Amino acid sequence: MKYIPIFLILLLFSCNQISKNDDLEKKEFYYPEKGKFEQNLIQKNIFIDSIKNYGELLTEIDKIACQDSIPIINYSNRDERFKLLPWYECSESNIVSCPTFRSRIFIQNDSILTNYEIRHSIDSLDIILERHLLNKGKDFNYSDSPDRAGIEIYFKDDVESKKVNKLLLDLSARFNDLNDKTPDTLYLKVYFRDRALIIIPPIPPPKQN
Repeated sequence: MKYIPIFLILLLFSCNQISKNDDLEKKEFYYPEKGKFEQNLIQKNIFIDSIKNYGELLTEIDKIACQDSIPIINYSNRDERFKLLPWYECSESNIVSCPTFRSRIFIQNDSILTNYEIRHSIDSLDIILERHLLNKGKDFNYSDSPDRAGIEIYFKDDVESKKVNKLLLDLSARFNDLNDKTPDTLYLKVYFRDRALIIIPPIPPPKQN
């Protein structure tokens, strides 16, 4: 019978303990706010790194919502853990939501759309997010109050979950930076769209004779 050297056992035990301690020490963030998670309701977790693509994410959200439960989307990086309670509606409820377009910004195809038709580069996310959340009715193209401001995200169904994860991490980091710099109470409200926002070009003015 072969014996494992004692130093190897200690090394494996030490590495395992470090891994557990690192996980316990991760800072946690809750969106849109922690109070939503403390309500006595049935919550079911969706882990971004355990699903294949965006289409599967939509399916999981809908399945949980149609079971009268609350979907919680979990994602993380090396130092932080995030829990997101998205806007959601069971597909069987036939509820049609009609928000004003200025209360939402739309992220799709590596672009940001504001007020339905104004396109921005995804690289300007921090600027657009600040304008949107802190607008307070000053600019008609953005939300009139922080508590009404929301973000709608769309990917094609076959887009891999790691791309969705990257966007959520980027969005969370920029939101947290903004939240730390302002005394206002901000909320990160996210809705995952099942279809792209179609931009209808403006009707050209009639030709002058």
